[in-house]
Parts: sequence; C-alpha cells; structure tokens
Amino acid sequence: MRLRRRQPLELPPVSFRRILVPMKLGEIGREMIATAVELAEQGGVPVEAVHVIRVPLDAALDTALGGEEERARKSIALAEAFGAEHGVEVRGTIVRARSIGDAIVAEAVRTGADLIVLGSAPRWRRQSRFFSPTVDYVLKKAPCEVLIVAFPQGTLEEEPVTS
Repeated sequence: MRLRRRQPLELPPVSFRRILVPMKLGEIGREMIATAVELAEQGGVPVEAVHVIRVPLDAALDTALGGEEERARKSIALAEAFGAEHGVEVRGTIVRARSIGDAIVAEAVRTGADLIVLGSAPRWRRQSRFFSPTVDYVLKKAPCEVLIVAFPQGTLEEEPVTS
C-alpha cells in the first residue's frame, strides 16, 4: 500500500490567557520554561512558574528542607530571568505539598491557567510506562489543556527525578 502525502492541516489559532509551567532545575526544566515563554510571547500572556517541594508523609508540611528550598528558589529565579530576557511576565510560586501532581493541578485552578506545559523524561520509556506518575496524574486531573514535550532518548542529560 502506498501512502499519499496529505495537504498540511490548517489549524485554527490557539490562544491562552495564562500558562502554568512546573519548574525544576536541570535540562528539562530549562526546556519547559523556554517552551512556556515562547508560547506566552506569541500570545502576549503571563506565565505562572511553580516549583513544588514534595514533603514526605512522615514530616510536617512546614518542615525545613534546606536543599529543596534552595533548589526551588533557583528554579523560580531561572524562570523569572528567562521571561524577563524575552519580555514575558513570569510569576514564580513555591508550593509545599505531599503530591507534586496534585499541587500542579491545584495551582492550575488557583491561577486560572488554561495551559499546563510539562516535560517527560526518556527514563520513563525504559520502564513499563510512557509518562511519569506525575504527568499521568496531571493528564487525568487537569482543569485545562496540557502540553507534554516527550524528549527522545539521548537528547538530554537526565538527572535523578524525585516525582
């Protein structure tokens, strides 16, 4: 069977009022903020950058987690600086929660986001699932559209994931 080339699809323009991007340090985090800022720049809309600090069940939510708190501040600073370089307002928030996915969905509701931009590391495809449990949860529970960038194997250095 021979396939024929189809005409390019003409998609209607998509506009978003507010974009939410969960942040983390590292290659995927940088790619996700770059994607969110590019989309925001095209539409002239703000980006809500959230870094979720996952607090273990056996600790109080306000337990000091020094290293995690510093990483969160750095990831938000990176997002805000990148947005400023491109003329896009990026508002950063740090949230402490038991579940990263639940916190992302709650932030989407709180901020009125109509798009969540998530990245998916290649390591999950080496296992029995395509997406991480966090991405699966957000896909199922998000109150808005979700854009997932699934990175091919070998395209970026992977860092340990805690979600």
